[in-house]
Amino acid sequence: MRTFFVRALLSSVLVLLVHHAYAGDETDLERSNRILKEVTQRVENQYRAPAANLDRLPQPIRSANLADMARQFARSPIAKPLPATPELMVFVSFSMPHESLVHIVEQSEKTGAKLIFRGFAGDKLSDMSKRVADLIGSHRVEALVHPPAFTQFKVVQVPTLVISLSDAGNRLDNGCAQPDRYIKVTGDVGQDYALDLIERTQPKWATLAAMFNGKLQRSPF
Repeated sequence: MRTFFVRALLSSVLVLLVHHAYAGDETDLERSNRILKEVTQRVENQYRAPAANLDRLPQPIRSANLADMARQFARSPIAKPLPATPELMVFVSFSMPHESLVHIVEQSEKTGAKLIFRGFAGDKLSDMSKRVADLIGSHRVEALVHPPAFTQFKVVQVPTLVISLSDAGNRLDNGCAQPDRYIKVTGDVGQDYALDLIERTQPKWATLAAMFNGKLQRSPF
């Protein structure tokens, strides 16, 4: 395409030069400027985008089902926004003592906390799945492998307990959550201790900490 364009341009210049070679009423500069202007106009006309073909535009669906449309809007997050529910997480690793992990699993079943791992343990996904399954056993606990969450909540040590608000996923440019959208406690302590510490020392988070701690205290197990 580029070679063709250059050849077309040179041909146009040559034709115009021959055509105007004997125009004696113009100076060389005036003649050159006029020729270049005409060549430019020809090239623009040649490569100007064609008008849009309205016949090829997408046509509306003629047999729209109102019931299907209503169901789609009902599933839309705009029509039905997600509830603003806080989330409790415990960041863990299989490098921790087994007894600590077991205690965290037992308490997480009561509080509803999710276990967050940075990466896989072992060479295969199946190895990680087996270790998680062996750890959780029959406890109803959710475990996730989610490396970005460690950056999001600035977790550099495990275990770390985090309470986050529902919009904590709105991260800054560096991948971290807004500092006022979560609270964390780092250290190998029970969730009851960490939640009680938040309740006593962080007034903004006291209500949420008390809510999660209440689940732990009310559980009959």
